[in-house]
Amino acid sequence: MIVDYGTRTIGLKIVFFGPAMSGKTTSIKWLFKSLDCADRLTSIENTVGRTMFCDFGSIPFTLGDSWTINTHVWSATGQDFYRSTREVVLVGSDGIIFVADSQKSLLDENLASWNELMDLMPKDEHPLPVVVCLNKQDLPDAIDEDRFRRHLKIPPSIPIIRSVAMNGINVVEAFERLFHAAMKSNAMMSSAR
Repeated sequence: MIVDYGTRTIGLKIVFFGPAMSGKTTSIKWLFKSLDCADRLTSIENTVGRTMFCDFGSIPFTLGDSWTINTHVWSATGQDFYRSTREVVLVGSDGIIFVADSQKSLLDENLASWNELMDLMPKDEHPLPVVVCLNKQDLPDAIDEDRFRRHLKIPPSIPIIRSVAMNGINVVEAFERLFHAAMKSNAMMSSAR
């Protein structure tokens, strides 16, 4: 988090991470549209509409009478071809929304992406807040939360929210939960200094 007392702004960075085609871009587009910020989102896509590097944009929130929180939202591409860009996108993040694909056949892809995220996350005394979106819960072969949590070995302290990005189900809710956790985490780190 970056605090600028001169302009009375706080910069917060949230990254959507997960395997290819899990719904990261769809989630972000729904989020920006829902918060009336669709014009603030940029997607760097290839010729077939897949995210080539990232999606990014900023969502402003007013804090009190005179402060603004500029929430910088990014996605890390899930395609293996662009793997080297994911570490760059994660730099300076204040929280992660891990978007998983609920299809049973993709459990191992989710596991590989989760393990990569855990390897890339900073290893310090204040871990970054993480919220998991178990996306595509509307599909007939969608896995349940308990089996998903066991397979990926996700600790109980990390919330899992069942979502359907195509319809916006629980997308804003997951964002709000992570936003509040990131703000609280940064406030605790500041007071500990």
